[in-house]
Amino acid sequence: MERRYVILEDGTVFDGVPYGADREAQSEIVFTTAMTGYLEAITDPSYEGQMLVFASPTIANYSLSAGKMESERARVSGVITRDAHSVLGAGKPGDEFEEFLERNGVPGVDLVDTRALVRHIREKGAMKAVISDSKEFHGQWVDTMSLDLVGRVCRDREEATMGSGRLKCLYIDVGSKFSLREQMARRFTLHTVNYDHDFSAIDIDDYDLLFISNGPGDPAHQSLRPVVNFVQSCIGRVPTFGVCLGHQIIAQAYGASTRKMKFGHRGSNHAVTDGRRSIVTTHNHGYAVDPDTLKGTGLKVLQWDVNDGTVEAMEDRARNVYSVQYHPEASPGPHDASAFFDSLIERVGD
Repeated sequence: MERRYVILEDGTVFDGVPYGADREAQSEIVFTTAMTGYLEAITDPSYEGQMLVFASPTIANYSLSAGKMESERARVSGVITRDAHSVLGAGKPGDEFEEFLERNGVPGVDLVDTRALVRHIREKGAMKAVISDSKEFHGQWVDTMSLDLVGRVCRDREEATMGSGRLKCLYIDVGSKFSLREQMARRFTLHTVNYDHDFSAIDIDDYDLLFISNGPGDPAHQSLRPVVNFVQSCIGRVPTFGVCLGHQIIAQAYGASTRKMKFGHRGSNHAVTDGRRSIVTTHNHGYAVDPDTLKGTGLKVLQWDVNDGTVEAMEDRARNVYSVQYHPEASPGPHDASAFFDSLIERVGD
């Protein structure tokens, strides 16, 4: 049987069978604990520049048509699964999935011991990896996380207006999921601009609120500095909100720092709490706000991760700033946090 290999930066090798695109891929390797939403995951812009291990043992056992595209194409650089060719009923969802990966140029490795691979990443941390038909890798390791990953997502996106809400929102796209933008457009009139927009041409007083989306990569990347500076100039002038990468950008605008996590949070089963009530949320982030650097900024931690204490929500009530690290739109995942969007209307009204 033909073999394909996952070669980790530390020299560890996992083998399986090839599917998807017939090509080599190199990037950071991460894992998700979500059991459903495989189409949503591989098209999520936050996975740009990463190869994705599915911890769930069976993937693609329902049709792609039951899922939702979260961007224009697949964003992962590779897919690693235990079983992506199961057949339920009369259809062959696994075959459909393989064709989708081929069309998008994404190589896959199936029949991998993903349990062992996920445990290795948890113990050693996220690292670079290569998907290859050769058992050895003698090439140059590339630090994909130092690349302008937001630019790779946004390069073909254009400035647009959508929605018909009474309140006008300036929506900064730093690699937004479609569903996040759609949730906001149901409640506000959005004027969407990319991360590299000429912010000097924007009069923030023309808007009722500012929103910064999710996206991939390091929030401290130099390409995002203009966004951080613009957000900093808007704080106190207009209600300001963010999700995921937007949450981290807001922290930086206050002078706080972010840090790279050992292996990140990725999945749709992460509990967060405010100390009184817990909710289950969808996560996709490899960086987090450093809580020690929030002291004296005016930002207060509202929610944190039940397992490791990661900052998951924060606010500056005096200046009407509020952000969450998790994904309230889910897609996939539970809807415990969906009230976030309606709460923005109330906060703007304040």
